[in-house]
Amino acid sequence: MTAIPLGYAATSLMVMALARLLPGDRAQATVLATLLSFALYAALIVYVFAASSARKAFCVTLVLGALGGGIAWLSIAMGGRV
Repeated sequence: MTAIPLGYAATSLMVMALARLLPGDRAQATVLATLLSFALYAALIVYVFAASSARKAFCVTLVLGALGGGIAWLSIAMGGRV
């Protein structure tokens, strides 16, 4: 349950934050963030299956998702890119 659905959600939140923080126009930042999402998702899945415990993998995935969501929310609240 951690690798596929939660990993996808965490990756989506991280990519949303990354697209808002990358320099350049919106289209280029979105495309670059989307391309990086494949590497982020693969790395997260590999980490989940290589983690020493399921609890640690779950917590790390939740923290990464919360970090990405928090950065994206903060960027929106501060009037960043829409």
